Amino acid sequence: MRYLLYSILLLFIWSCGDSAPKASIGFQTQNYISLTDDNNHTIVKDIQQRLMFVNSVQGCEALHGDTATILNVADNFCKTLIFYGFSDWRIPTLKEIQNFSKGMDKEKLIPFFTFPQCKRITGLKDDGTLGNINTHNVSPKFEEVPLKLPAGIRCVRDY
Repeated sequence: MRYLLYSILLLFIWSCGDSAPKASIGFQTQNYISLTDDNNHTIVKDIQQRLMFVNSVQGCEALHGDTATILNVADNFCKTLIFYGFSDWRIPTLKEIQNFSKGMDKEKLIPFFTFPQCKRITGLKDDGTLGNINTHNVSPKFEEVPLKLPAGIRCVRDY
């Protein structure tokens, strides 16, 4: 009986959290699923990393200015972003971006994740500063490059 009550309580708690809106599938592979909601907000789920990346022009913030203020701008953008029904977005790490971009390229999906204002994707380095991964090369290496502006921040969330 205790187990049943505990299970019901857990199901109730899980149902009260953020939930994804109704969506249509843009593409699906073994490792990635692209979903678009009724507001034309698109995300890509990275199944291996258990991450959800913003994949719409509306969710790609172009970063300009000096490097001293960019971290605050990027952090504020992700923390205040309400997108695809979720409000718990964050700045991705460079490793998360690199793994995601390499996987998308390997599966020939990289064109679905590039927009003009987000040619260089900004993320957190191990030391807490920002760096870029260049995702717009003709033959991309998806390696870290020095922070150069303008760059784009695409927020991510765990799922």
